[in-house]
Amino acid sequence: MRIFRHHVELRLVALGLIEAALFLTSFYVGYFARYANADLIATELMAHGAPAFSYTAVMMASLLSIGLYERAAVGDMRTVAIRMLAAFALGFVLLAVIVYLVRPLDIWRSALLIAMPTSFVAVLLVRRIFLWLVDRDAFRRRILVLGDQEGIAALHALEAKLGLPPFRVARALCLPLDVDRANDDEWLLGLCRAEEVDEVVVAARERRGRLPMRALLRCRLGGLRVSEYQDFCERETGRVDLDRLEPSWLVFNEGFGQGKLDATAKRAFDIALAATFLVLVAPVLALAALAIKLEDGGPIFYRQTRMGRNGEPFEILKLRSMRVDAERHGPRWAAIQDARITRVGRLLRRTRVDELPQLVNILKGEMSFVGPRPERPVFVEQITESLPYFPERHRVRPGLAGWAQLNYPYGADLADARAKLEYDLYYVKNWSLFLDLLILAQTLRVIVWGNGVR
Repeated sequence: MRIFRHHVELRLVALGLIEAALFLTSFYVGYFARYANADLIATELMAHGAPAFSYTAVMMASLLSIGLYERAAVGDMRTVAIRMLAAFALGFVLLAVIVYLVRPLDIWRSALLIAMPTSFVAVLLVRRIFLWLVDRDAFRRRILVLGDQEGIAALHALEAKLGLPPFRVARALCLPLDVDRANDDEWLLGLCRAEEVDEVVVAARERRGRLPMRALLRCRLGGLRVSEYQDFCERETGRVDLDRLEPSWLVFNEGFGQGKLDATAKRAFDIALAATFLVLVAPVLALAALAIKLEDGGPIFYRQTRMGRNGEPFEILKLRSMRVDAERHGPRWAAIQDARITRVGRLLRRTRVDELPQLVNILKGEMSFVGPRPERPVFVEQITESLPYFPERHRVRPGLAGWAQLNYPYGADLADARAKLEYDLYYVKNWSLFLDLLILAQTLRVIVWGNGVR
């Protein structure tokens, strides 16, 4: 399904709704076990609806932020169990803070002692059942691929690469077709029904005179979904496939638009959130600054020229995490276990605390909370030579967090830059405030699990 231009996997939405119902039920189980009058069920349910829904919302937000609604986590029960422990710990802390700040919410600790273990067991059981059903193709759509050998191979590779792929290639037909079916408009629809196909994907670079258009029209009018390869890939992976990207797709496909109202709302959101966070993290910044100064006596902050919106350069502000002479041999990408990083700097990078001064860049309008990460001009020039679409990511303000950072590790070479560009193009094409909020909600798991730290 599509929410504000962003593609959301329907089976994960269904899983989330089921788990929300489990949290709500578990809260009432804990409350009725400790306090409620079972003879007045309807009255008690209404009277304590606010605490119950607050508990449900906090726990669902915790599961989302720790990464329990991404395919990699859903597909491995060990990962699920570990992340659930972290999510429930986070949920407990958040509930404690909320109860302290909002006194009218009657969320009693003794009721939570029953509700939280009950929720944990119930959600874990649902996850196990969900995985069992997915393994048996219960939630996979069957697709028929009509295309050239390269396109068919790309979709087979995509199915193999994705964790818990939401589709299965049930049949593939290579163009040109080896049988002349000019007088039979129903053959493709009949084949799809025989194979129980849900969608036809056209994966051919050269289509003129090669596609059975009348047969495809019969499939479309017969209720089957017919998709072009790039649309299908974008929907299933949350990225734009650069290997098969044609300029015509960018020209005629929807997206890449941002109205004045959207831009104003995004800017107001950035200012309010950056100002709030800057106040909240001020003690953390002070401690980090002291640690940097004590380690080697060098400067606390690090300023570096980066490429901003519409290619305008600006100075990004960070806490220094490398040695003072880190670039005496010229600029280069950070590497795994980079020797230039200080001991304090390694901790700052691991927790992303070194990025916090960029809140000032956000307030100044040079950055946004969410957007493609800003690159250095020297690297932009190098990358653009190999990736002509790279400058398109500068159509929006660069961000502190981003869709590419959420889905791909730290970029250390041209191959990584190419992979991250695919996610950046998806973000620029499908931007909405909803997508920004979704990215921010899930960014916590990047910090907790240290995804891509170098």
